[in-house]
Amino acid sequence: MIKGLFSRTYVTLSISAGDVRAFSVKGGRVKNWGSTPLAPGLVRDGLVLQPKAVGEAIRLLFQSRRIPRDRVIVSVTGMSFTYRVLSLPQVEPNLVEEAIWRGAKREMPLPVEEMYLSWQSIDAKDGEQDFFVLGVPRNLVTAVVETLNVAGIKPYIMDLKPLALARAPGKSDAIIVAMEPDCFDIVLAVNGNTEVMHSVTPKGDGATIQDHVRQLADELSRTVKYYNSGHAENPLSVDTPLLLTGQLALDTATTELVQSEMEYPVRPLVPPLDFRPDLPVALYAANMGLALRKTKATNGFHDTQLNILAGTYPTKRLQISTRHVLAYLALGIIAGLLIPFFLIKSEAAAETVRLESEKEIKTQELFLAEKALSTAKADAAEVEAAISELNAILEELRQEYQAVLTTGGSFAENLDVVTVDLPPLTYFTSIEMNASTIRVEGTVDNPFTVLSYIDALEAEGFADTRIAEIREFTDEEGLTSICFAVEVTR
Repeated sequence: MIKGLFSRTYVTLSISAGDVRAFSVKGGRVKNWGSTPLAPGLVRDGLVLQPKAVGEAIRLLFQSRRIPRDRVIVSVTGMSFTYRVLSLPQVEPNLVEEAIWRGAKREMPLPVEEMYLSWQSIDAKDGEQDFFVLGVPRNLVTAVVETLNVAGIKPYIMDLKPLALARAPGKSDAIIVAMEPDCFDIVLAVNGNTEVMHSVTPKGDGATIQDHVRQLADELSRTVKYYNSGHAENPLSVDTPLLLTGQLALDTATTELVQSEMEYPVRPLVPPLDFRPDLPVALYAANMGLALRKTKATNGFHDTQLNILAGTYPTKRLQISTRHVLAYLALGIIAGLLIPFFLIKSEAAAETVRLESEKEIKTQELFLAEKALSTAKADAAEVEAAISELNAILEELRQEYQAVLTTGGSFAENLDVVTVDLPPLTYFTSIEMNASTIRVEGTVDNPFTVLSYIDALEAEGFADTRIAEIREFTDEEGLTSICFAVEVTR
C-alpha cells in the first residue's frame, strides 16, 4: 500500500506534441483534470519550439478548468535524456558533486557541459556509493521554463516522464508502456527498481495501428533482451504485467491487438489514488505518476525523484554564456549538415562544366567533319563513319550530362532524408554516397537509437537498410561513446 498524499493541492502538467494535460490532486483524491490540443509543429521530439503559443494554450486551459498555478509538476513527452548508475567511492559530502561530474564526463555519451545533471543516491555498500545520474540537454529545459513563464506558472518541479510512468502503478514489478502519437515510452520496473527506460519515435503519417503495435512489439522485445542480457541469472518473468497507457491505448481494440502480439499479460493501470470512474486513466497516467511524487511508497518500489529544474552544470568549466553556447552549437550543427551538401553540389557543378566543355569540342569536331564531307568527295564512307561515331559520342555525353543533373538532385534529396531523420542525441561524422549506396557514420547515446534510425529510414522508402557497424569507443581522455555505421542500398 501507499500512504496518502499530503493535504495540500498539487498540480501536474504533461506536454506532448499533440496536446497538454493538466491534473490536480489533494489528499490522495483527484480533484480536477483537463486537456487542450496543440497545433502541429509547436512541440517536436520533446522540444517546445514555440514557447509563447504553448504557454498561452496552457494558460487558457488552467483558466477554463480553474486549476491553480502554484506547485505545478511538469513533464514533456519525447524529451531526450541519458542516464547512468555510477558507483563511486564514498567521499565527503562537499566532494560528491565533483565526483559525480567526473564520473558523468567519463561514462555519458554527451558532453556534460551541454546538459543539466541531477542525481539521487540509491545504494551504498563496501565503501562505494551508487548514484542514479540523469542528464537532459539544456536547451530542452530552457524552452520549458520559457513556456511556463508565458503561462504564468512559476517553475517548481520538472520530472522525466518515464520516471513518472514507473511510479504510477505503485508496483515493484511491471512493464509500463505509453503509446502516444509522437512517442512510445517503455519502462521496466523490476524488484522495485526502475531498470530500463527507453523511448522511440513511432512510424510517421500513413502508419496504421497495426503498424504501431508491431513496432512496439519489436521495441519491447529488444528492451527485454537488453535487460535479460545483463541479468541472465534472473531474467524478466513472463508473468510481469504489461500496463498500457497513452492516447493510442484508449481504444479497447488496441489493447486486444497489443495482447495478441505480446507474451506478457496486458493489464489496466490502476494508480493508488482516489479518482472518479470517468477519469481516462490511460490518458493521464503520466500526470498521476507526477502527483505520486508526494507519497511514501511501502510496497517495495524504490522511487527515483529528481528535479530537472534543480539540475546543475559546471559553470567553472564553462566561461561563456548559455546563449553563446547554444548559438555556437547551432552554427556547428548547421555547418555540419550543409558542408556535405555543398561538396556534392560543387562536384556536380564542376562535372557539369567539364561535360559542357567536352560537348562543345565534339560539336565543333562534328561541324568540321560535316564541312569536310561537303567540300571533299574523297573517302565519303570513312567520313560518314566518323560522323556516326561523333554522333554516338555526343549522345553518350548528353545522357551523362543529364544523369549528373538528375543525380545531383537525388544526392541532395537523399542527404536531406538521412540527416533530417536523425533521432535526437545522434550526431553523424561522415556521409558517403554513390550511385547505389549511402553510408552514414556517427555517434549515439545508446544502441536503441540506431535501431530507431533504421526504422525511420525504412519509413522513408529505403527498404534495404542495415547496420554495418556498431561499437563502443573510448577516446584518449577516457570518454566513452557508441559509434555506428548504417548502409542504405538505393
